[in-house]
Order: sequence, then C-alpha cells, then structure tokens
Amino acid sequence: MIRAVIFSIAASAVLPAWAGCPAAEGLIAQYGISFSGFKQTLPRVSAPAESPAQASELVTIALPNKNGNVSDGYVHSALINKNLKRAWILRTGGFAGVYEWYGPVALPSSDFAGCIGEPGRLPQPSTATR
Repeated sequence: MIRAVIFSIAASAVLPAWAGCPAAEGLIAQYGISFSGFKQTLPRVSAPAESPAQASELVTIALPNKNGNVSDGYVHSALINKNLKRAWILRTGGFAGVYEWYGPVALPSSDFAGCIGEPGRLPQPSTATR
C-alpha cells in the first residue's frame, strides 16, 4: 500500500506541466505548437479581439513545450474565451525575442479540469533586456 502511494506521488511529480490539462493538450496537438513554432499556418493579428467587458469569460493558460524548453525557442500561452470556445495564441521568446499574437483558433477542448490558469488578461511584451 505504501509503495503504491509513493509510486503515484513520484509519477505525478515527473508528469509534464501540460499533462492533465485537456484544453492545453488539445491546442498543442491540433496546431502543432512547439518551441520551433506551429505545424500549420495560423492567422497573425496585432492583438486579440476581446473586449474588457468579456474579462470574466477569459482565461490564460500556458502551452508548455512537450519536448522541454530550448533556450532560444518560442514560449506559447493561450488567451481563451470560454463562452465562444476560441483561443488566441501568444508566441514570445525565440532567438530574436518576438511578441506575436495568432488567432482566433477553434478550441479543440473546452475541458479546463487540471489546467493551471489565471484570469484572462493581455500579457504585455517584456521591457527587460537580455
């Protein structure tokens, strides 16, 4: 019994951060999101078309890289409108330090069980220098 408990704790400790978040898993799989970009072309926009009045409908979740982080790779997150079932993908980082929005894209899964999110807000570009 104790071995089973210890094994389950150890197994959950090594699961990737995106495991258990169906919304993130769906976006990563559907659009091929990784440290090198997307596997399919997504529409590029200057900013998400969400109004401040929709703030209670928005959530932001991380879209971690399945293969781990690469020091000069892209990092992605998604601003999701839960009611409209659409997502805006934010790409940051990379070799040249980008800040790019893509979307809207259809949300493959509206299941947020297990997701670590925060209330939706528009993340701003970092002003810190490298």
